[in-house]
Parts: sequence; structure tokens; C-alpha cells
Amino acid sequence: MDTMFKKILIASDGSPAAEKAIDLGINLAVKYQAEVAALYIINPMEMSYDDGDDDGGKVLDKITEKGKKAKITVIEHIITADPLKDFKIMICKINPDLVVIGKHGFTYDNKKYDENRLGSVAQKVLEVSNVPVIIAN
Repeated sequence: MDTMFKKILIASDGSPAAEKAIDLGINLAVKYQAEVAALYIINPMEMSYDDGDDDGGKVLDKITEKGKKAKITVIEHIITADPLKDFKIMICKINPDLVVIGKHGFTYDNKKYDENRLGSVAQKVLEVSNVPVIIAN
């Protein structure tokens, strides 16, 4: 069966906007019978590897559990990188047909920004992705 999306990359930091991206990405994976590549990025400028590994493991476990309930395959990726500088490389290595990401993450949530603006990582993904991107709001 030829489907529009065979692999959907869902990037999450565990924030409320990322939760919306997870649900949307899982629903799309069910609709298109696609595999999910779940991505958590440990940014060494913002957290230690140990903290990032713990937090990332919880986030990825949640995505995997939702995937199991929906009967779709989830491949977990936890990467230490700068999301602003390295997201294009991650997209190229994971090779998805679609990227689903939240409008902004925890860093954005913890500051007093205009809620209608995109976060820096979502903006960067739109700039560098060579595949379609859906921003969950």
C-alpha cells in the first residue's frame, strides 16, 4: 500500500504544545498507517545529560505508550544536540515524510511571550525542513 506518509517525526520536549503535537502525530500515523519517529533533544546548554536522559526517557515512553495503544510502531530517538543548529541534520538522518512539532516548548512557556508567535525551534524547523511540517497549537 502506497501512503502519503510512511514515517512521521514527532519532536517533543514534554511541554503542553508538544503534547498536542504528539496527539496529532499519532492520529496522523494511524490514518496513514505510518511509523512514528519520536524525537527528544537534550540541549547541553540548558540541562545536564543525566537530567535530559531522564526527562527525555519519560517523554519518549509517553509517545511509545500512545503508539502502542493506537497499534503503530514508534522508534525512539534521544539526541544530544543544539536544536537550533542541528535540527536539519536530525531530519536528514531520521528521514521522515512529515514533521510534527509544537508551536513552542517549555523555554517559551516559561517566559512572557506573545502566545501567537512561534517558538525558536518551531521557526527553525520550518526554515530548514525538506519535508512538510505541521505546527501543533
